[in-house]
Amino acid sequence: MRFPLSVAHLTALTAFQLAFLLLFVDPRLAAVPLALFVLLCGVAPFMTRFGFFLPILSRGSRKVPRVALSFDDGPDPEVTPAVLDLLDRHGLKAAFFLVAAKAEANPGLVREILARGHEIGSHSWHHFPMLMLRSRRVLREEVGRAQEIFKGFGILPRAFRPPVGITSSRLWPVLLDHGMFCVNFSCRALDQGNRRVPGLARRILGKVRPGDLILLHDVRPSRSTLDRLLAEFEELLGGLRERNLEVVSPSALLGRAIMGRRLEVQGAAESFYDDLADTYDEEQFGTPVALSRNLELELFRKRVPALLQGTGTVLEVGAGTGIFTLELARRCGEVHAVDLSGNMLRHLELKAGAAGIANIRTMEGDAEALDFQGPYAAVFSFLVFEYFQDLPGFFRRLAPHLEPGAPVYFFTARTSFLRFWTQLGNALRQGIWLRSRSRREVAALLRDAGIDPVRIEGHLLKAFGRGGMILEVEGRRRGPSRG
Repeated sequence: MRFPLSVAHLTALTAFQLAFLLLFVDPRLAAVPLALFVLLCGVAPFMTRFGFFLPILSRGSRKVPRVALSFDDGPDPEVTPAVLDLLDRHGLKAAFFLVAAKAEANPGLVREILARGHEIGSHSWHHFPMLMLRSRRVLREEVGRAQEIFKGFGILPRAFRPPVGITSSRLWPVLLDHGMFCVNFSCRALDQGNRRVPGLARRILGKVRPGDLILLHDVRPSRSTLDRLLAEFEELLGGLRERNLEVVSPSALLGRAIMGRRLEVQGAAESFYDDLADTYDEEQFGTPVALSRNLELELFRKRVPALLQGTGTVLEVGAGTGIFTLELARRCGEVHAVDLSGNMLRHLELKAGAAGIANIRTMEGDAEALDFQGPYAAVFSFLVFEYFQDLPGFFRRLAPHLEPGAPVYFFTARTSFLRFWTQLGNALRQGIWLRSRSRREVAALLRDAGIDPVRIEGHLLKAFGRGGMILEVEGRRRGPSRG
C-alpha cells in the first residue's frame, strides 16, 4: 500500500503530543511546540538537503573518493554543446536536469546529450522558482507535462530536481505517481544560474568533499562570457583531479538510475528494487538486514530436503537476485522465478549462468497478476508477501495450480511492536506501508485457499520463547500428497 510517510508527519505528531501534555502544565506553553513545528515547515523547503517532506538524495558515500557533476536549467543552444565537448575531452559523464519547455524547443540538443552517453533528469516543465509554493494541481501539471515531453525522446526521467532545490509537502505524492524520486545537490558555487561566474571553480574546490553531487548550470552567463565559464569548468575538473576525486556519473554516485529507457511508469517498489539490484546482495548480507536473511537461509536449508523431492516445477514468488533460487533449481525440474524488478532478475540470470544452471525461467511482473504456468510441485517466497495488496486473493487464485499435497513455504512479517517500527522506517524510505500479519491471519488465509497449515512459527528477536518479527510458514495443498 502506498504510504508516503515523512519526517514532517512524525514531527507533527510529536508536536501535538507535547502540546497536549503541556496543557496540564501551563496552557500557554502548549502553543510552543506547535509554533516550532509551523516554523520548521516554513524553513524546511529551503534546506535543500533536509528530507523533511520527502526523501532527498543529494550525495553519495563519504567513504569513497569520488564526486559527480550535474547541470541545471538547460538545454542552451550556445552553452550546452560547449559543455558536452568539454566533458568529452575529459572522458566524463554527467546528468543534465533539463527544463522540459527548453528541451521541447531544442530537440537536437536533447538527442545530442543522450547520444554522448549522459543522463537526463527532470527540472520541471517551466522552472517556476517558487513552484513548490503553488497549488498541487500546478505541481502535477509541471511534473506530468515534463514527463510527456521527455517521452518523445525515448526516455523517462526517474530523478526530479525541484527548481531552486525547494521542496514541499505536496511533492512526494506527485513523484510517486510518476515513479520518480527527488535529487538535489550537496556542493554548489552559488553562481546564481551563471550570473556569478568569476571564482566559480575556487568556491567549489574550497568545500568539495568525497561523495558530493556538484551543481553547475549549462545556461548563458549574463555577466560574463562563455569562454570564462568554460575556463572555470576546466579549472574545476583540474582541481578535482589534484584532490584525487574521481568524477563518476550521478547514477553511480547515488546508486539510483537518473533516467530509464522504459516509457511505462514504474511503481514505487519496482523502481526501488530496480535501483537496488546492483548492491542488493551486499545490503542483505553486509548490513543489519543480514540478521533476518541469514536466519531465513538457515531455516530454508534445514527444511528444503523434506519439502522438495522430485522433478516437478517450483514457483518462487519474489525471487530477486536469486539468493534462494539456485538451491531450489538444484532440487527440482524447473523453477519459475517471478519478480517485479527486471534488474534483479538479470542478476539472478548471471548467477545461474555462472553456476551452469539452466532450469530457471525468470518471469518479470507483478506476481498478484501472474498468469500461472502450473501445476506446481511447490511454492516458495521470502519476505515478499508484505507488498501484496490482496494476499488472500492471491492464494485463492494460486491453489488450483498446485499439485495435491504440494508444499507452500514462505517467510512473512509478523505483527508485533518491533515490526511496527520497521514498517515506519520502510514508509519513510520507500513511501510504501508493508503489511504484517499474525499467526491467526496467516492460518486463516491459507485454509480459505484450501491449503492446510503445517507450521507457523515466529522467529527473530523472540521474548521468552514467543513472538518474533517474522513468521516461518509451511502449508500443504489439500489432497493426497505425491508418493
